Amino acid sequence: ATDDEDLELIFSRFDQGAKAEIIRDPETGVSLQYAFVEFTNKEQCTEAYFKMNNALVDDRRIKVDFSQSVAKVWDKYAQR
Repeated sequence: ATDDEDLELIFSRFDQGAKAEIIRDPETGVSLQYAFVEFTNKEQCTEAYFKMNNALVDDRRIKVDFSQSVAKVWDKYAQR
């Protein structure tokens, strides 16, 4: 099974500062079969997208796509 550290290692070839988080069911802790990888800049993100989309990771094809996260700024607005 792939864990957060595995994804960080895989994507660190594009960005040494890449951070990965596999999304899990809050009650069971079982993977929901998707993850988010955060990059430090757009160029490294774009390279990872083109080189890793449909790549094999632990005998499974992965889908790589872009997402704009608001998680880091959400607290600013939620506290109002």
